Amino acid sequence: MSRRVFKGAACAVLTAVLAAQGPLAAAPAMAQSTERQTLNVQGADIRAFIQDVARSTGRTFIVDPAVTGTVTVTSDRALTRAQTFEVFLSTLRANGLVVTATPSGAYRISPAQGAAQGPATVGAERFSTEVFQLRYIDATSAAETIRPLVGAQGQVLANPGANSVVVADFADNMSRIRALVGRIDVDRASFDVVTLQNSSAREIAEVLRAVLAPPGGQPGQGMVSVTPVESSNSIVLRGDPAAVARVRPLVEDLDRRASAADDVQVVFLEHANAEQLLPVLQQIVGQQPTPVTASAPLGSSTGAAADTATAAPAAAVISTPGGPQPGQRATIARFPGANALVIAASADTQRRLGEVIRRLDQRRQQVLIEAIVVELSDNAVRELGVQWLLAGENGNPIGLTNYSDSSTPLLPIAGGAAAGQLDEDDPLREQLQNLALNTLLGANGFVGGGGGRIGNGLFGFIINAARNDQGSNLLQTPSLMTLDNEEATILVGQEVPITTGETLLDGNSNPFRTTQRQDIGVKLIVRPQINAGGSITLNLRQEVSSINGVLTNSSSDLVLNKRELETTLVVDDGDIAVAGGLLDQNDQLRIDKVPGLGDLPGIGALFRSTSRQRGRTNLMVFIRPTVVRTRADSQELAADRWGYMRDAQLRATPGVEPALDEMIRDYMRSYPPVAPVQAAPGDVTITPQG
Repeated sequence: MSRRVFKGAACAVLTAVLAAQGPLAAAPAMAQSTERQTLNVQGADIRAFIQDVARSTGRTFIVDPAVTGTVTVTSDRALTRAQTFEVFLSTLRANGLVVTATPSGAYRISPAQGAAQGPATVGAERFSTEVFQLRYIDATSAAETIRPLVGAQGQVLANPGANSVVVADFADNMSRIRALVGRIDVDRASFDVVTLQNSSAREIAEVLRAVLAPPGGQPGQGMVSVTPVESSNSIVLRGDPAAVARVRPLVEDLDRRASAADDVQVVFLEHANAEQLLPVLQQIVGQQPTPVTASAPLGSSTGAAADTATAAPAAAVISTPGGPQPGQRATIARFPGANALVIAASADTQRRLGEVIRRLDQRRQQVLIEAIVVELSDNAVRELGVQWLLAGENGNPIGLTNYSDSSTPLLPIAGGAAAGQLDEDDPLREQLQNLALNTLLGANGFVGGGGGRIGNGLFGFIINAARNDQGSNLLQTPSLMTLDNEEATILVGQEVPITTGETLLDGNSNPFRTTQRQDIGVKLIVRPQINAGGSITLNLRQEVSSINGVLTNSSSDLVLNKRELETTLVVDDGDIAVAGGLLDQNDQLRIDKVPGLGDLPGIGALFRSTSRQRGRTNLMVFIRPTVVRTRADSQELAADRWGYMRDAQLRATPGVEPALDEMIRDYMRSYPPVAPVQAAPGDVTITPQG
């Protein structure tokens, strides 16, 4: 390595010490002794300077390829190895370099850019990170104050959630930042309460937040925080004493101007119904409430109720000189065309009515009612019977056994057989044959018989054996959505004509038949009420009806099966409750026999007909209410039901676009409902529109 000779009268002593080593070249030089050494480097290459320090201190340095430049270091006294190393670290920092320790014991020298993201540095000039927890000022404003004091290689990060600031910089500068944070993080705020006489605390608070917001900032970010107290109609101001003193006159001036303002106010309702809200406001100001349109009772005809109800006028105006305060006049009118209320009253009355309207004019919650009707039935019928007929020589009956409840009675068949002896043009012949044919067509199970002669007489018999097993598994799930405290009805079925009267005699010149149509199917009527504790009171009526058939073979009157349940119950949100049910088991045994002969052992079975019938029905009605509170809940529910029906169409016709997708794309020009994305903390929730 080249050396450089130091010159100058001021360094005479140092030159004498170094003279024993010979002349020095123009390169970094360090005068050494056994324990101390001096540094005198003028414009030397930094890599040569690092090499000399490594030799003198006995340390190993790893130099980053980006380390370049020259250094100048001058010392007027001998330094120990530890002091030399500290001077070396300060020299590197002055040249934009940092030193970090490695696990092997060596030191890595690299540029200071990015030191905040790297490992900790060494020495008194180390790069450190510190978290300042703030108590009185917000993290964002504190970070803006600290940032100009941080070096080019340092960083400042604000954490609003924990109200703290993270600072990364050199240790010597960190002490100065720490002192600055201690001076600015102090509580200098004062409180002031302003009681309003004419204005609404909430309205004044919204105005102040907008006025005090910094340019480009959001309301509520100013130097003074504003909090409304609705119970006392007051405003609480908190902030710098000087700023609070400037805001208080503004609040008082706004309140004073409200007393001289116009006493007529138009309130446009967003969710509530003006007709229903009008009587409530009239009662508050001591007026006679205006009657509203009566609602139909649960399950009754709304048309009949509407005819007999007393409807409210289009605009109801009631004025009373004796309001809540002596000498004041309060007038409330309703304009149904815009669902608005017109209130003429004093400022204090306007404020009180406005607060009531604000609390009542809220988006009402909805309730999804899902009913599950399950009916399991099993009917078994067994029949076995024998019927006899004995006739004389000329065919006249002598004796017979006939059981009318049998599915195959003997007489119609015998009449059809005997009809063959009548003339072909006799109308009775065709009637008897048709009757016998219909009897055989209606037979169940096994039908057999025979006949013959006994002397000069005739005999015949019919054996009928049948077994009928019938089971059903009925599952119906009607559902509907309705507002809280609003009645809703769903009906899925048919209107069946039921005969109520008729006159069809031949001698009547004006035959007629009157019918009444009756709803047959699944019907659910419900009025939910959401309680404060989260439960739901349900006033419901569930009806399931169907046609069972005609009353008798000779009558056209219909027999209807009907399952009806009307009750009131309390169910928690999302729970499934049993609304009612029926367990029915019916066993019937019928024996038709010839007295005496039917009781004989063995041959008695030839003179009797036995029918056994067993029926079992299990019926249960389940109810599940779900509260739909927000728009996101409604979208999630719609997306779930839409997906269910869409998947059903895909399973029915695989490979074909569902008709739901085609309809909403081509006809509605819209998109299918999509459930909102569940956002993680700190994420932004994006809700699909439309």
